[in-house]
Parts: sequence; C-alpha cells; structure tokens
Amino acid sequence: MLPPQPDACGLAALDGLRGEPMERLADFRLIGPLRVLWPGQEITNDIVPTRLNAEVDVTGRIMRLRCG
Repeated sequence: MLPPQPDACGLAALDGLRGEPMERLADFRLIGPLRVLWPGQEITNDIVPTRLNAEVDVTGRIMRLRCG
C-alpha cells in the first residue's frame, strides 16, 4: 500500500482553514472525496490519496486537514 501523498488531495489550496467551520470547505472545489472525522469516531485504515480528511472538534471547527 502506498503512503498518502502530501498534496494529492489539493491540500495546499486549503491553507488557512484551521479553526474555521467545516462548512467553509464548500467554498472550495475538492479534487476527490471528503471524509469528516469527529472526535472519538472510529475510522477505517484504507488510504485514498485524493481524499481530504477533515478532523473537526465537537463544534464542527476544522482542527486538521490531511490527504489520505
């Protein structure tokens, strides 16, 4: 299995969204699918290089964005 590529999901265009409401992601055209990860949520180990993973807090604010 290939490790996720750092910008295969268009991460560079989303710089500066940390702390913003996850709804802000709708303002951008994403390269691939979006997976929103809530605190304590179990996730699968599958890697989709073009998928954007948005880790949010309990209020829905973006804490971290990463490809995979």
